[in-house]
Amino acid sequence: MKLKDISPRWFWLPFGLLAAMIIARYLLSEETYQYYIAEREYGLVEWMQPALLLPGVLFGLLALRLWPLLPTLQARAWILIVTLGAFYMMGEEISWGQWIFMWDTPDYMLEHNKQHETNLHNASSWFNQKPRVLLELWVLIGAIRSGIRAYKNKPDEIGTTAYWFWPTKPLAWIGILAMLAMMPERITDWWGILPPFPFDIDAAEAQELVLAVFLSLFLASAWVRLRSMK
Repeated sequence: MKLKDISPRWFWLPFGLLAAMIIARYLLSEETYQYYIAEREYGLVEWMQPALLLPGVLFGLLALRLWPLLPTLQARAWILIVTLGAFYMMGEEISWGQWIFMWDTPDYMLEHNKQHETNLHNASSWFNQKPRVLLELWVLIGAIRSGIRAYKNKPDEIGTTAYWFWPTKPLAWIGILAMLAMMPERITDWWGILPPFPFDIDAAEAQELVLAVFLSLFLASAWVRLRSMK
């Protein structure tokens, strides 16, 4: 049995967002681009991330309502983990509401948070770099695995944990795009080569934007597939 899934055309959403960042970099003045688009705290790119993650959290909750349809305990746990991960990423991006309600940073955070905000990812690599590496590996391995299995015409069985753990084929290109978005920064780190204008956008923020779309679409895919099983 083949379940209904999201359309692979959703790839054009993150691709379009990256293209829009590059076009804005080309058309806008340096000062305007940095203030309205790339500013790390209040720029458009920063605010788009929680906006894109919110639907993913909702899709995750809808999928969890159908948890009896998930075939294994591991599959249920994974959908829960990804939903919590999307919620965590969304909350961290807005410092759990501090950007919206503008409260004063607690003393503990002032001491331990390098940006003096109410979040965890600026306080320890255990809440930032390390989970991010795991997310990148899952996305990249999932994309490559999806391509290989599609080439061999060996899709995962619906009743297996793997079918619900790994991203399905419509998300493969988004996973590759997430890795490509980070390449300019890594090329600079490895070889000291700066990307040419207008491709000198903030690679880390660009990748986070693509990953936000990826998480939301992964949870949307899980919900669509579960709903089609009813």
